[in-house]
Amino acid sequence: MSAQITESPDQQALARTLSTVDRLGLRDNLVELDAQGYTTIRGVLSEDQVDRAKQALLNRVEENTGRRVDIGTATSEDFQSAMGTSMDYLPYMLYDDEVFEEILMAEKPLAIVSYIVGESCLLSSIGCHFKAPGPTGVIPLHADTAGPQPFAAYAQTANVNYALTPYSREAGATALVPGSHKHARQPTPSESSLSDEQCNPAAIAADLAPGDCVVWHGHTWHGSFERQIPGVRMNLAVYFARHHVQTQEHHKEVIPEAVLARHANDERFERLLARSVAYGWQREGPDYAAMGQSPTGWYD
Repeated sequence: MSAQITESPDQQALARTLSTVDRLGLRDNLVELDAQGYTTIRGVLSEDQVDRAKQALLNRVEENTGRRVDIGTATSEDFQSAMGTSMDYLPYMLYDDEVFEEILMAEKPLAIVSYIVGESCLLSSIGCHFKAPGPTGVIPLHADTAGPQPFAAYAQTANVNYALTPYSREAGATALVPGSHKHARQPTPSESSLSDEQCNPAAIAADLAPGDCVVWHGHTWHGSFERQIPGVRMNLAVYFARHHVQTQEHHKEVIPEAVLARHANDERFERLLARSVAYGWQREGPDYAAMGQSPTGWYD
């Protein structure tokens, strides 16, 4: 009698992820992701969610600067007088409004993220690149993966970039280089340029409407073009990392009780915020039970 073959936790996790992908009709997105290093998902956020997110971000800008920016008409001069540059990053937005909890848990992007960096991945950061016209808003092409090159064969990070205002090249959209994740390295200085004088010809603009998102592999080269029309481009960048990667933001011990109460029965939410991560001990030493639950594969 042959021995029964038991699937590993990683195989079981992959089966769950692919089942979710199938249920949500995202198989074509996986093909696009594997071929190009990114995939676009349309209409993830409702109009109400987009509006609530924009208002919360504008409230943060007003808190930071003491003035309200008109996102429809702002010029480079208006913006620089408020922010000192044509782009600002608004970090740590999760606790500013409940809408950011909803966006974090959006089912379709999270299914793709699970395929890229596993079910045990963590929220690394959630913030907005708030960009008005001007060349100082250009972000050169780069990969999010840090560390030695060539990169590992698997992704260490994944990014979900939501459009809260219309994306186009002239509107300062995210720039992406199809297939660049296969290089497993950072672009060279000449390859990274998005300036008008020397723009990487392989870079394309993400074509997104408010509520759409683009999800990319951590090795994929991306940046953003200069905004050339009046007004502000607003996004929400929700960045994820594998369980063992240092996150950009700290959440584990500082999650507000009201937030935890809203997600009391949502194990994935708490996992994303590192509640089950064993590392970070002090004199009490390691929690060996928690360490025993650490993932061992690509998908668990």
